[in-house]
Amino acid sequence: MCELNEWKPMHAAPMDGTAIQARIPGHGEDNIISWFDHYVDENGEFCGAWNFAEDQEPPDCWTDGVCWTSNEDGKSSVQPTHWKEIS
Repeated sequence: MCELNEWKPMHAAPMDGTAIQARIPGHGEDNIISWFDHYVDENGEFCGAWNFAEDQEPPDCWTDGVCWTSNEDGKSSVQPTHWKEIS
């Protein structure tokens, strides 16, 4: 049986704007993030991305607190690996 506050893989995370606690490699486990799907990419297409939901310091590789596939410098952003409900 799966416990309510157990770490789960990111593919199972809510993508409806709900704030969650996330594990980000090299950045700990106390990250409060949410999915925002109203960004516009460099081609003018709507897209989504993880972003910090609270005033926290994001990893250096995230641009303006947003986890893109690659950041504004063209470097890969560190992707969150696991999530759980905020306790």
